[in-house]
Amino acid sequence: MRALLAVAAGVVLLQPLASKADVLYQMAWRGHYYARGSNGDVVRFDFSEQDLINVVARNNNLNAANLRFVYRPNKHDTAVVQLNGAFVADVIQMEYTYTDISSTDGTHTVRQAFLYDESHSTSLGSAAGTERLSRDNNGNITSYSFTGSFQYSKPNISTVYTGNFYTMGRIIDYTNRP
Repeated sequence: MRALLAVAAGVVLLQPLASKADVLYQMAWRGHYYARGSNGDVVRFDFSEQDLINVVARNNNLNAANLRFVYRPNKHDTAVVQLNGAFVADVIQMEYTYTDISSTDGTHTVRQAFLYDESHSTSLGSAAGTERLSRDNNGNITSYSFTGSFQYSKPNISTVYTGNFYTMGRIIDYTNRP
């Protein structure tokens, strides 16, 4: 009986830790960017979330194969995480200025958001998309999708980005990071 109570107490004590884990969905972020080429013409380049992952990997001396680009629906931002869900870096934030139009039951939302990153104090551009989700009786997300388009620029490097995004499967955060 004493062992059972100790286990039960441990589960109760661990419950708050488990509830702090991030909700993560792998995200595709694909499109084109435009910049001035060496001959002075505007040149279009393709890019994807893998390019964002590669920059984070290089900046943090990590293996890009062990990283994923994710959307965090509870935080309205994108990040790069390790395969176990451990946070590595913020990439693009959508949480500061946005408009949501949601169904009364909260399962369908159309969102327009201004995009920010860690290097710029003003909005880089915007994204618009449709979010669909289901929750269990405890309010936990059980299914999720977010699809849409983005357009933004990084004036300090004279580059314009356009493209689309969509979420894929859930990545479990095993780190219990708040």
